[in-house]
Amino acid sequence: MKILVTGLCLSQNLGGPAMALTLVDQLTLRMPGAEFLFAVDAISYPLERKWATHYGLEIVEGDNVVSFLLNTHPILKWSRKVYRRMRKPSVPKALLDYEGIHERFMQAYRESDVIVSMRGVSYVGDGMKGFFEGPLSYSDLHYAKKHNKPFAHFVQSFGPFDDWKVRYFARRDFEYVDFIPARGRESAQHCRKIVADPQKVYDFPDIAILLPAADEKWTSAYLQRLGLLERGYLVLSPSSVIHQLPSCPHGGTGEDHVRSFYLIARKQLTRGETLLFLPHMYSDDKRQCDREVCRKVIRLLDEGGTDCSRCRIVEDDLDVWQAKGLISKSKGGVFSRYHAIVAAVSTATPVVAIGWNIKYQDIMDYYGISSMAIDSRDRSPEEIAAFGVEKIEAYRHQDFTPLLREKQKENVERVELAFNLLADWIRRHT
Repeated sequence: MKILVTGLCLSQNLGGPAMALTLVDQLTLRMPGAEFLFAVDAISYPLERKWATHYGLEIVEGDNVVSFLLNTHPILKWSRKVYRRMRKPSVPKALLDYEGIHERFMQAYRESDVIVSMRGVSYVGDGMKGFFEGPLSYSDLHYAKKHNKPFAHFVQSFGPFDDWKVRYFARRDFEYVDFIPARGRESAQHCRKIVADPQKVYDFPDIAILLPAADEKWTSAYLQRLGLLERGYLVLSPSSVIHQLPSCPHGGTGEDHVRSFYLIARKQLTRGETLLFLPHMYSDDKRQCDREVCRKVIRLLDEGGTDCSRCRIVEDDLDVWQAKGLISKSKGGVFSRYHAIVAAVSTATPVVAIGWNIKYQDIMDYYGISSMAIDSRDRSPEEIAAFGVEKIEAYRHQDFTPLLREKQKENVERVELAFNLLADWIRRHT
């Protein structure tokens, strides 16, 4: 039996492989002999292939209906060429063989027994994901129906559905599928408001809470290399996604995201803390690289006269197990990367979340610490920094470890129910 999994990356953003590896591990336990094929970003295919080899996974270049129209419709194709000539961007080498990419993707559909969509976030109708969000999120189901293949979503964040275009495609999708596994209670509530049968909507924590951390030997050696002691450092994990969001007068996005982390870091350094800046997404494109955001924060600290001798930055492109290992051995941290938060809460590590989507509040709610999360879109850098400092202090005065461990047990049981639901669905359709 072959399962085609769409919507995930295996390189750059550590969230993708965290979900992919957990999916493979858990379904293999329930369905020995199952084969997996992951559809990945065609533009990043060489890098995806490198990391697929590292993780031992099979991949194929992915595609979507918007890309297909832009590359094949005569008028749209011509318009795109004119646009490119005006702006003078080059066509990525990976897309020069577009027809071959699309055909290989369609062949993957034809040869697979079931299709499982695992986009991290889908049908985001609050304006954060662009004009084509509706058809992009619908693409996986479109091709599944075209090839008459069973299709299911697996745990991911849906909504909100404020945009009527996004809502239209989401409704069509949700009417078709047997169940809707929303990542978080608020996401599930959004889904229940637009479906005819709310009973088909489930809420689950992120599946990567089951992902193991790197072994003690590797983690200890890496900390020694950085000159850090176990439980002797705070982790800061800013996000290039929030950094790329448009700045707004009363929010902490864009360059203000850098300032938010600068203010938090400066306060912690004055208190004698040692800081580890841990990127959770890295890319040759500086706009999409957390490491570049970390460097901007450190640069501001240095320019402001703050002693940065107790700052460390992870310069290596770590895998998901290694990143989780470093988080699990820290005092805690302030994270704007969702799967860094998942790594923290699932290892009972104190965490403050600075987010941009309902998924941040949702995961913190599952662990009973929703008060430790804030949305960067509607708070100033000063407010965000004050919040972060206050919550770090709260962790110092109250031991949240028993609560996080107890919630982890409950959440593991719930995620295992999600995998049972998916495995039963696959057996019925193969």
